[in-house]
Amino acid sequence: MHNERRILLNTTVLSTFEGLSQLANLLLIVSFARTFGTRVMGYYSVGMSAGAVAAIFVGMGIPSLLIREISQNPDCANDRIAVLFPVQLLLTPIAWVAACVVGDLLIGTSAGSAVVMAAAGYQVLLPMALLLLVPLQALEHMAVFASCMLAHRLLTLILGLLAIWLGFSASTVALAFIVGAVVLLLLAWIQASRYIGRLRLRWRPSEARQLYREAAPFFGLSALGTLYGRGSTIVLSALTTAHTVGLYAAADRLLIPLGLGPSMFNAAAYPALARVTHSSLEEARALSARCLRLLLVVAIPLAAFTAIFAVDIVRLFFGTGYLAAAPALQILAWAMPIRAAQALFGSQLAAMKQQSAQARARFLALCLFLVLLPVLILSRGFVGAAWAVLICDALQLSLWWSLLRKAGAAPTLTAPFLAPAAAATVTAGVNFLLTDISLVLRLIVAAVVMVAGLWAFGAIKMHDLRFLRALMASKKAQPQA
Repeated sequence: MHNERRILLNTTVLSTFEGLSQLANLLLIVSFARTFGTRVMGYYSVGMSAGAVAAIFVGMGIPSLLIREISQNPDCANDRIAVLFPVQLLLTPIAWVAACVVGDLLIGTSAGSAVVMAAAGYQVLLPMALLLLVPLQALEHMAVFASCMLAHRLLTLILGLLAIWLGFSASTVALAFIVGAVVLLLLAWIQASRYIGRLRLRWRPSEARQLYREAAPFFGLSALGTLYGRGSTIVLSALTTAHTVGLYAAADRLLIPLGLGPSMFNAAAYPALARVTHSSLEEARALSARCLRLLLVVAIPLAAFTAIFAVDIVRLFFGTGYLAAAPALQILAWAMPIRAAQALFGSQLAAMKQQSAQARARFLALCLFLVLLPVLILSRGFVGAAWAVLICDALQLSLWWSLLRKAGAAPTLTAPFLAPAAAATVTAGVNFLLTDISLVLRLIVAAVVMVAGLWAFGAIKMHDLRFLRALMASKKAQPQA
């Protein structure tokens, strides 16, 4: 199957299943936030953040390394998983204890300890399940991978909503996440055994150590990315109240389903980029350029609509008690197209085995982030945290694009951004003039103006539409640069 067609198919599968999965998760988080308030939402967010940081010392960057290796040599999958899983089984309880201790120190009260423990436990269990699911991603069995993720989210949703309906405490409701993670682990074991053979676990620390050494650049990227992604919540919890953390968490959490499409597109593109880069750097550049144009023509309009209707979105999902989170959502929305491009460039650099250079660039962005974050939080509260995220996302994007440019593999950056950005600007201007009309009519007008603007400014081109039509109609569709 042609690379672009494979990416389109995998993106469709991943987006459909992951969309349902994230919808289930969002429904549970919204119900949890509405039932227990901003303070308990803050405890939950701190637990998830502390657990996510601890989880990087369980995964150690191994999934990204194995996706690249197994996509090129499927026969190594069983041996790699069998050696690594026992090590992760040992690291998981250690990471959980560390996360609970740090989480309790951050919230400064025993009232939220049980919620922190449950949220952290969910995070540290995930790396074991994801390790077992790596072969499915590498071999592009995306429907099976995504169905496992969906099944555990649906179970978590059912158990969580049932606990809320029965009037249980927040800590009991949070246990639904633990049950969901355990079920995901069982499903992952079954599916891994099905596709790569029965797993016979082996305690070989020397082999595992060698694999972790090879994955060190990926671990560095994972650690820096997690610290960057969770740093705002952690620093907010240290400098402000749980109520403030809860408001920021509401805005931040909405970005996950909103950015789902670009995220799944990049997940599907990585194995193809790894194969193509292995044979032709020029072909990989052309593939990346095509992917970037298609990503931004969706991500930038989505960011514009999120910023324009931020108040309505927050009210719809979290209720009037969380309306103060809308300004942060308006700022964070513009991180979506930046992160979409950033993730694509990250996949391309990983395929080129440039993890060390990636890590250095991300470290520079993280250093700036850690300097800006407390300054902006102390001056502007959680809105300052959103500004720090946006500024440092833009810096990291420019650094990774520079690495690709030095290697002669960078796609053109300006044109794919400018056309949809111009359409978004016009849409925002028209919406500003129509604030007195109903929300439904504003949405319709904004959608019409956005589509017309994308066409007028050249963001949507006839050859792109022909390309997509041919992609869906024939397995022999040829790429256009």
